[in-house]
Amino acid sequence: MASPYDLVDLGDLKSWLDVAGTDDDVLLGQLITQISRAILNILDRPSIRPCTYTEILDGGNDTSILLRHWPVNALLSCCVNGVAIQSSPPLVAGATAQAGFVLDPADFAPPGRMQRLSLRGRVFTRGLQNVVISYSAGYQITGETARVPNGPFKVIAQAPFGAWASDCGVTYADGTKFQTVAANPAEGQYSVAGGLYTFSGSDAGASIFLTYGYVPADLSACCMDWAAERYSYRARIGQQSKSMGGQETMSFIVKNIPDFVVSALQAYRRVVQP
Repeated sequence: MASPYDLVDLGDLKSWLDVAGTDDDVLLGQLITQISRAILNILDRPSIRPCTYTEILDGGNDTSILLRHWPVNALLSCCVNGVAIQSSPPLVAGATAQAGFVLDPADFAPPGRMQRLSLRGRVFTRGLQNVVISYSAGYQITGETARVPNGPFKVIAQAPFGAWASDCGVTYADGTKFQTVAANPAEGQYSVAGGLYTFSGSDAGASIFLTYGYVPADLSACCMDWAAERYSYRARIGQQSKSMGGQETMSFIVKNIPDFVVSALQAYRRVVQP
């Protein structure tokens, strides 16, 4: 069974390796999970899919705090010394700025950057674990517009930055939420598998918004390249090179992490400890 932390689908890896049949499916699935976890460890990130996090921090009389997870999709709550801080309204020319929290905007496309949560009109008062911040973060497409076709009532996620990874909800254009079901959706319901959303015929023609998590294409490619290298290693365990009839010598990569993977991962790493 695939891990929720896997960065690539088994079918995609088999296509990349040009492997037919199912003889090595278990082995390849294990490789995907192992390499995916290794990549997340290198990035110092517990997950790249949308998740909810709660940080309990020490205040230091600063006006801003760097959040550990990104990109931030929603700031759920911010409390200092047990007092809830509300979002600060947008600035209006000529008007006095109102107190509250302000979140740095997220980058539109991956890899993105860590974001600051700042306060207007107050500070994160000095104290021990007196700041509690809850928020949703991870690579997510929010409110992708679509229309339910007249038949077969299916919509595929566009996934512009990488493969669909998890469903985060569907709404009508007016904001009314759909209910997710396993199969055979009725009006106001949907089912989803692998980024393919299925609706009821009663919703044909309806304008909808899709929200879903995705795996950035860079990370998927790193996972496939590294897993492919480990898969081929079975046939040359311990070998650094091989002579081909004395005419030529073939050299093998023997590093723990291939250089091309290290380079591609650099932009996604957490390099600052807030």
